[in-house]
Amino acid sequence: MLKVRQANLREIVADSAAQDRTPLMERLFGNELEVVAVDADHIKGAAFNIAFMVWRRRTLVGPYRDGIALVNSLALKHPSGVGVMHVVETEASPPDSEARKAFTDFLKQPVIKHFSVTHEGTGFKAASVRAIASGVHALARPSFEHAVHSTVADASRWASDQNRQLGRSDDWHAIERVMQTLRRIHIEKFPNVAT
Repeated sequence: MLKVRQANLREIVADSAAQDRTPLMERLFGNELEVVAVDADHIKGAAFNIAFMVWRRRTLVGPYRDGIALVNSLALKHPSGVGVMHVVETEASPPDSEARKAFTDFLKQPVIKHFSVTHEGTGFKAASVRAIASGVHALARPSFEHAVHSTVADASRWASDQNRQLGRSDDWHAIERVMQTLRRIHIEKFPNVAT
């Protein structure tokens, strides 16, 4: 079942499900996705024991801080720990210093058991995005597993493996489907986002 906290997103989800003639719940392999926040810059959701975040334009401090609150809320339902998956889209701008500080604070949350950042771009910009994520991880020295990926499929496989160590059996295809669904919803809601 798809839960949505913002009424205008319900219309997108309803339209999307009607066009496909397949309930969104089935396309998500029966797992529940809750869309928590969406704006022109990002979309944030939760499924399984994972907080999912897609950054499509600016990576801002407020949404990072809200992500920390989401993770701590999710941990109440999943006391064995939670995971975090970020996708930084190719058109996203790098985080400013305040957002990088919030990113570092995010990495200090004791409820997090695994954390990944994915950037599917190629070339210099892609390398710099992945380097920033790796550098922040190195400086923060989190106590949990963390990784930087170049594809959502790789990140989903990794998250599924990490969840197995928490005693969960979440299929990597289902994890990937959740992330791809969030990306699609954001594009449908904000088709002409430019940096």
